[in-house]
Amino acid sequence: MKGLARTDLLAALSLANLSFIEMWDGMINYTPAQAFYLEHAPPRAEYVAAFVNVILVGFVFFLLIRFARWIVARFGTAGFILGSLPVLALVAAAPGKSIVRLLANRLPDLNLWIIVGALLFLPLATALIARRRFFGVASAVLVTISPLILIEAILSISRCWTDHSADYADGPLAPRVPQTTRPRIVWIIFDELDYRLSFLDRPSTVPMQSFDNLRKESLFAENALSPALDTIPSVPSLITGRQLASFHATGPSTVLFDDIPASVYPTVFSSVRAMGANVAVVGWFLPYCRVFSRDLAACSAHDLENQLSETGRTFLESVSLQLQSLFAYRNRSILGESPRSKHRVEMLGAMHADAMRDVVDPSLNLVYLHLPVPHAPYLYDRFSYQFPKRYLGVGSYLDNLALADNYLGDFREAMTNAGLWDKTTVLVSSDHPNRTSLAVDGKEDPRVPFLLKLAGQTAGVSYEPVLQTILTKPLLEAILEQKIKTADDVIKWLTTVGQVPDPASGAVR
Repeated sequence: MKGLARTDLLAALSLANLSFIEMWDGMINYTPAQAFYLEHAPPRAEYVAAFVNVILVGFVFFLLIRFARWIVARFGTAGFILGSLPVLALVAAAPGKSIVRLLANRLPDLNLWIIVGALLFLPLATALIARRRFFGVASAVLVTISPLILIEAILSISRCWTDHSADYADGPLAPRVPQTTRPRIVWIIFDELDYRLSFLDRPSTVPMQSFDNLRKESLFAENALSPALDTIPSVPSLITGRQLASFHATGPSTVLFDDIPASVYPTVFSSVRAMGANVAVVGWFLPYCRVFSRDLAACSAHDLENQLSETGRTFLESVSLQLQSLFAYRNRSILGESPRSKHRVEMLGAMHADAMRDVVDPSLNLVYLHLPVPHAPYLYDRFSYQFPKRYLGVGSYLDNLALADNYLGDFREAMTNAGLWDKTTVLVSSDHPNRTSLAVDGKEDPRVPFLLKLAGQTAGVSYEPVLQTILTKPLLEAILEQKIKTADDVIKWLTTVGQVPDPASGAVR
């Protein structure tokens, strides 16, 4: 019996380890290219917390397995079917979910239901065939793969042996220019803001008063097209003003734009800095503060959610959030708010605060805001004006549209109160349209919003020709050089000067 108990304990630990297998994959197997998108390296406390949780969950699983064995010994086949199988299903839920997530990440082209079906079929078929011998078969499999724990320990030590936090540190900022006579621009990229759903087919239940008000006093492009349908390469193309052919990340702060290091590639940030003006960035997805810091007077940036978003930086935070992740699948959780959703809501709050600080700073000539709304996940409820502790589903893209409108209204109010709204050129655009609009109302449209309010402009102007938003960089440069001052100047520039740049043109500074 003692030998059987030891086998059950080892099997339970192995099963607990599988419950965190997707998290282990994220902490151990991330590549240099993936490291580029991480806000920070996994702290050592996170690895320690993971092993502690494997032991804690393993002990719980051990007790449940022993209980299931007792039911079989006491009640035979009927006990196995009516008692043990439900207990084993409960034990298998967490590792099954983690394996599904791992396979979905590693095999993104494979249908999720195929993965779930295969994982359900294998243990059920084994249970039906082996019946009372199922414990022996399952234990043998789990004991066989239990050395994964030792392998993870070795790889964790390897990852933690050297402190890599310096590789993820923000770069030194450029000295702030004390005085400048350059104009002032606030460029807001609302990620995945859709032209059609924001204006043409917007339901009456989605109030977007701030966007509507801005439209009445802006040059409003009716046929604006983004450089691409994904953030990468669309945003890099927008800030460089060139249709990038390649984007290759090689480390936490190193990325190549068309085989040229991004840190020396001409961008709107470097050109504004070369004018003797100040640039501030509040962004997400890209590590702006690591890559472009030498051209920025102020910067804050956040990463795209990943499995590491589900853990904290301190030991106790990591223990708690890792355990909560057992009950969550991405942004859904049977506990209500998933760790990933909590991370996103906190990130939105931090970015909103940083943006509110920068839009009212008169010393900044270009304030660049790349904000993760109305991009998924959809966590905002436009009717309650709150973030309910549950995931609202793809149809709630409309709720995130309302959230984007709230943000725009907040920025305008702050600038107005600071006496800067009329003195500031404001550009609102997007990196790409809503890629899931078919799930919202069965339609799709390749256009993105493009609203340009010049300083002092009070009358709206519609611009019907096709406008490639990759022209944003040279357009904003012309405004900062005071070559463009009115909406008529913009239209003339677009007609005579605004040709899509040759991706091969331009020299590295």
